[in-house]
Amino acid sequence: MSTVDRSSKEVVAIEAMRALAVWDTTQDTTPSDASTRVQELVTQEALEWSTGGSGSWAPMWWRQAQAAGAWSSADTEVVPTMEHGETREGMEWISVEVTWAWHAAEGEVVPEGGTRACTAAVEEVDGQETVTAYHCEDQEAAPSESS
Repeated sequence: MSTVDRSSKEVVAIEAMRALAVWDTTQDTTPSDASTRVQELVTQEALEWSTGGSGSWAPMWWRQAQAAGAWSSADTEVVPTMEHGETREGMEWISVEVTWAWHAAEGEVVPEGGTRACTAAVEEVDGQETVTAYHCEDQEAAPSESS
């Protein structure tokens, strides 16, 4: 995260939302573990609100990925942002579509991956652009065989 251009709202939003969909089930115990890797780019308040605090609940796709020892990769695309209610001076809302794929050893059954539509509020905090709020909606896919 230290190589992210913190002067660019768009770059910060893209990298933060991408990193929230990159997991390694050999190290991460829940999907929300990705949030520990973006603490530099996202305020603690935004992480707690968006993840619902710390919890141990894991969806079926996560348990399937863990069983396969899978890891994910993600691609991002900035998309048009819908109008939002509250905007402070210096804050910009940026919408990012994140698509991720799961990878595992050949023959392992992993979830197909998915797409997440995220909207992030980015503003300056302590002299650096930072995500101060975000919301993502997942679109889950069915399992398939890794190749």
